[in-house]
Amino acid sequence: MRLLIMLILLLLSIEIKSQDLPQEIWDQVELFLEDREDGVDLSVLFDRYKIYYENPQDINLLSYDDLQDLGLLSDIQISELLSHRTKYGDLIMIEELQSIPSFQTVDIQRIRPFVSVADPNKLPVTLKDMVSNSRHEVFLKWGRTLEDQAGYLGDEEDPPSYLGDPNRLTLRYRGNYENKLRFGLISEKDDGEQLFSDTINSGLDFLTAHLHLRDYSSTLKDVVIGDYSVSFGQGLISHNGFRAGKSAFVTQVKKGGRVLRPYTSITENGYHRGAGATIALGAQIEFSSFFSRVRRDGNVTVDTLDFDTPDLFLSSLQTSGQHRTLGEKEDKGALGLTSIGGSLRYFQSNLDISINHLSSIFDTPLVRADNIANRFRFSGDQLHNTSIDYSYRYRNVHLFGESAYASTGGLAHLVGALIGLDKRLSASIVYRDYGVSYNTIAPNAFGESSLVNNETGLYLGLELQLSRKWLIRSYADVWRHPWVRTNINNPSTGKEYLLRVDYTIRRKLNAYLQLFHEEKFENLSLSDELLEASGLTDRLTVGRPQKRQRLRLHLSHQVTKFLELRNRIELSRSENINGVTQGVLLFQDVLYKPWAKPYSITGRIAFFDIDDFRSRIFAYENNILYEFGIPSFSGRGIRYYVNFRYKITRNLLAEVRWARTIKDQGTHGSGNTFIDGDTKTDMRFQLRYSF
Repeated sequence: MRLLIMLILLLLSIEIKSQDLPQEIWDQVELFLEDREDGVDLSVLFDRYKIYYENPQDINLLSYDDLQDLGLLSDIQISELLSHRTKYGDLIMIEELQSIPSFQTVDIQRIRPFVSVADPNKLPVTLKDMVSNSRHEVFLKWGRTLEDQAGYLGDEEDPPSYLGDPNRLTLRYRGNYENKLRFGLISEKDDGEQLFSDTINSGLDFLTAHLHLRDYSSTLKDVVIGDYSVSFGQGLISHNGFRAGKSAFVTQVKKGGRVLRPYTSITENGYHRGAGATIALGAQIEFSSFFSRVRRDGNVTVDTLDFDTPDLFLSSLQTSGQHRTLGEKEDKGALGLTSIGGSLRYFQSNLDISINHLSSIFDTPLVRADNIANRFRFSGDQLHNTSIDYSYRYRNVHLFGESAYASTGGLAHLVGALIGLDKRLSASIVYRDYGVSYNTIAPNAFGESSLVNNETGLYLGLELQLSRKWLIRSYADVWRHPWVRTNINNPSTGKEYLLRVDYTIRRKLNAYLQLFHEEKFENLSLSDELLEASGLTDRLTVGRPQKRQRLRLHLSHQVTKFLELRNRIELSRSENINGVTQGVLLFQDVLYKPWAKPYSITGRIAFFDIDDFRSRIFAYENNILYEFGIPSFSGRGIRYYVNFRYKITRNLLAEVRWARTIKDQGTHGSGNTFIDGDTKTDMRFQLRYSF
C-alpha cells in the first residue's frame, strides 16, 4: 500500500527547476558529468550559472576565458564569435548570432538567459556602491541517513567508530554584485563528525570564505582574498574547470577561464588560502600572482630509528575531507602547504601564450611507500612546476596545447585542435604524453588518469548536425600506461568509444540513443572455479583486460508547458577473465511546475537489476539547491525520491527531499557505512533567505 501511494505521488509530481534556471542547462550538466567518479562538486557550477542568470553579461565584453567559464558554447563557436566581433564590430542584438555559421537556433536560445547587449554608455560603479547594492543569500541545510550505520553502533567492549552524530549541517552565505564583486562563506559538518567537543580539532569541521573583485578597472582584472582556486592552461599543473573531459560533448576538450577564481565548493581540499591578483600590464599583457598557506589532511608517521630526535614524515595525503573517526581527526590539518606562483600572459586577437609557475612547499616531507608503483612518484618537501600554454586561431581551426616540467625531472605535453570542417560538422583532436616522472599536486588535465603521469593517448571527436532535429556525436580514445599503476601490476593499454544520436523537436521532445564501449586493464584474480580448473596454486593477481558496454535510450516529452515526462532504460555488460555480468536500469521522472504557484516537486521511481559492481550503472538525480547526486546502482531493487519546494514569502524558500533505496535481500554500504537491512533512506531539508 505504501508503494502504491508513492507511485501515485510520483505520477502527480511536479518539478523544481533549480532557481528557475532553464532545463537545458541541467541537461548539459547531466550529460557532461554522467558516469564520472572523480567527486566533482556541482555546486560550483550551479553557483556560476546562477550568477550569470541573475546578472546577464554583455556579450560584447566577454573575453575568450569568460565565454569558456560560461560553459555553454563549444570552443569553435567561441572562436567564430570573437572573429565576428573583430570583423564586424559589437553585436547590436543577440539574434545577430544567427549569421555565425556554427550557431544554430538552439545554441542562441541556450545562452540567451545569460548574456545581453548592454548600454555602452553605462557608467562605472564604485566599490562602495557595489557593496551597498549587492544581493545576499543565506542557506541553512540539514540532512541524514535514517537507518543505523555500523559506524554509529558500539557494544559493551568497543565504542562507536564515529565520534559524532549522523546529522549533516551546512551554512552557506553569499553576496554578489553583477558578477563583479563576490563574497561569502561556507561552514559544514559532515555526517559522523562532531560539531563541538573536547577531542582533537574541536569546533566546526570545515569553514571557507572568499572575496573576489573582478574587472574593477582596465588595469585591475581580478583580486581574490581568502580561499580561491588556480587554473593554468590545460591543467597539467592545476585547473578548476569542468570542461575538457570525455563526455557526450565531444568537441568541448579545451580548458580555459581565468587564472584566479573564488573557491565556493564544500570539497575540503584542492583550494588555496591567501591572496592573489591579476593585473593588465598593457593592452596585450596580463600578470597573475598568488600566495597561499593552508593546512591539508595527511597521514603523519614518526620515524623512531633515532630515539633522540625522531623524524616526522608524511606517508600520504588524505582527500576525503571526512573527520568522523579518531584516526581521521588525527590526520586533519596535519600538513602545512605553502604555494607560491604566477602566470605571465601575452594575447592578441588570435594568439594566446602564457608562462606559468607553481612552487609547493611542505613543512613535513612526503615519503611514499616502498613499492614499484611509487618508483617515479614525488617524495620530498618541495615540488616546482613550470609550463607554457598556448592557443592559436586561424579561420575555422583552433590549435591549443601545454607543455610542463616538474622538478622531479618529468615532462608532460598536451596538444589539441578544434576544426570546423563544415557548417554542420566539427572535429576535435587531443594528443597527450605524460611522462612517468612528471608530478604535480593537484592536476586536472584531459586523460584517463587523474594523476597526469604515466600515460600516452590520442582522442578524436566528431559532431554532425544533420538537421535541426538530428544530431550525431561520437568519440574514440586510445591510450597506454608504460609503467605499473597503483591498481594495475603491469604496463597496460586501453580504449574507449562513444556514439550518441539525438532527435529533438524543440520544446516538445528530446530522445537520444547512446552506446558506450570501454576496454582497459584492471587487477583481477582468478575465481575459485577457474583456479581449480587451471591447476594453479596462486591466483596471480595481475592487470587483466576488462570490457564494459552500456546502451541507453532516453526520452523527454514536454506534455504541456508545466508537465514533462522523462523515461530511460539503460543496459550494461561487463566481461573479464572470470566471466560476464550484466544489468538493467529503468526510471520514470514526472516533472511539472504549475504557473504562479509557490510550490513545486520533483519525483522519480527507478527499478534496477544488476549482477554486481562491475556492471554498475550511474544516473544523475535532481536534488535541493546546492546539492547534487550521481549514485551508482548495483544489485536488485527499487529507488524513488521526491523533492518538494515551497516559496513561503518573497524572500524565504523551503525545500525538503526524501529518497529511499530498497534492495531484494540485500544490504547497503560497507565498513562503517554498512546498513544491515534492505532499505536506505535519506532526508534533506534546506531554507534559503535572500535579501
